[in-house]
Amino acid sequence: MRSNDGLCSPGVKLHGSGFIVTLAEARALGLGRRKGLEDHVRNYRNGRDLTARSRAAMVIDLLGLTAEEVRERFPEVYQHIKRTVKEEKDDNGRPIGRDANRRESYRELWWVFGEPRRELRPALAPLQRYIATVETAKHRIFQFLDASILPDNKILAIALSDAHTLGVLSSRIHETWYLASAGKRGIYERDAVYVKSRCFDPFPFPDATEHQREAIRRPAEALDALRKQVLVDHPDLTLTKLYNVREALLAGHALKAAEADIRDRGFVMILDDTTRRSMPPSPPPMAGRLTSARRRSWPGSSPSIGNALRRKRKA
Repeated sequence: MRSNDGLCSPGVKLHGSGFIVTLAEARALGLGRRKGLEDHVRNYRNGRDLTARSRAAMVIDLLGLTAEEVRERFPEVYQHIKRTVKEEKDDNGRPIGRDANRRESYRELWWVFGEPRRELRPALAPLQRYIATVETAKHRIFQFLDASILPDNKILAIALSDAHTLGVLSSRIHETWYLASAGKRGIYERDAVYVKSRCFDPFPFPDATEHQREAIRRPAEALDALRKQVLVDHPDLTLTKLYNVREALLAGHALKAAEADIRDRGFVMILDDTTRRSMPPSPPPMAGRLTSARRRSWPGSSPSIGNALRRKRKA
């Protein structure tokens, strides 16, 4: 869909682990002492940070600066990136950094991420938050990330901040669309890869009225807030653990004691109820037309989803 163009992109691809630092390391490199460095040290998350527990990692993001500017303004950072990214060596002393990279642009722009996602940044710039999902994951979860967070290449960032969009993406209809279009990853014994060009770009978001949008928006906002609060209150829980139990409940399996504990502390039944409420009872019209191979119906409309899925699987 043309209306989806430019909204979804993978996050940055570093091509150099030396860009990643802890808060203590960032301070040793001048954060809090070197004026302006705070604009170039960002919170950073990868897929595991979202589905498990966050490492609270930070990343040195020097896009927009020349090497000379970095050296003059942030000498500690310059030396660190030169040593750990440009001239990185393995345990045997063999060059494995940017100097040894076959791609000329990676060698010449060694202080900048390999893929800095120049097209994504302007889309995220005016937002206070954006929607993210892990490209390859056991459970397809969409959540809000604060705009201060720079996403990793394995996270798909969606430059929208309205909880209505979060609700639509978390809905049964989008899940059905995703499952019919996703890539496969054998370790999960299911479709697990959210392929941007097949799952998001062509998805026909509903042309909903404001009343319908608000009916989606409220429970979606509540869902995101509930999950975040659970993870704050219970450091041993993760989104994967919560959704593993949700899956067991939906399948009608008897829960083990540990799973029942996660259900109770993680409010998994409320989480599931909130997810189910994220779609309005009557289907809003689709924005645009679907191809016959991807025709879908909203909850409550004619039963075409199952047939369409079966046809797509056989194709």
